[in-house]
Amino acid sequence: MSAHMTPVDDESRRPSIAISDVHLLVAQGLARALSRAYEIKAVLRSGRELEKLVLTDPPDAIITEFNLLDQSGLETLENTRATQSKVPFVFFTSQSDPAALQRAFYAGARGVVAKLEGVDALQSAIDLALKGKAYLSGAFMPVLMGDKRPEVHLSTRQRVVLQLLDQGMTAQQIADRLCLSRRTVESHKIRLQRATHTHSLIELLSEARRLGLLDPVRRRASSVS
Repeated sequence: MSAHMTPVDDESRRPSIAISDVHLLVAQGLARALSRAYEIKAVLRSGRELEKLVLTDPPDAIITEFNLLDQSGLETLENTRATQSKVPFVFFTSQSDPAALQRAFYAGARGVVAKLEGVDALQSAIDLALKGKAYLSGAFMPVLMGDKRPEVHLSTRQRVVLQLLDQGMTAQQIADRLCLSRRTVESHKIRLQRATHTHSLIELLSEARRLGLLDPVRRRASSVS
């Protein structure tokens, strides 16, 4: 008597992914956040180990940062593409260098997601990559379209507040430094976000750096009379 065989439903199988980031704690946290939707095949820090995995036991998709140990995520993508590997790469990154972002897409990356957009955006990018489609964070669109920077006009006071926020100071600390009320500082912060079309402090500072509104040399803001 032959045994009854239950057919395997391919649609029930979770796609497998490998995650790589030079900061292992970041990669492990990402793995926990994505583990319900995907099978986590590996969590790595090394670009060379990631390359070996792709070539010997490939997952369905790779999620990586640009910065890895011993070899970058971008070099890993280029090396694996040279072997005709078709495993989709999605970069989850804080990188904003136009040359690196453009090179990633030229090399065949299926997605580039800004870390500030979070796990939901990353999952959307992964799902698109698995279907052979591409995803690009809105934050990176101006970069890949020629890095055209909108002109942002800030008052002297707003620039001082922005510099102090970049130094990690709280609204109350800034108020004490500039002899203002906390409410006034919060008002400046809201105006800064409106001017840069951002919705959080992290986005504000990231966009301010991209737009050249923060002076990397003069990190100490002086009081404004």
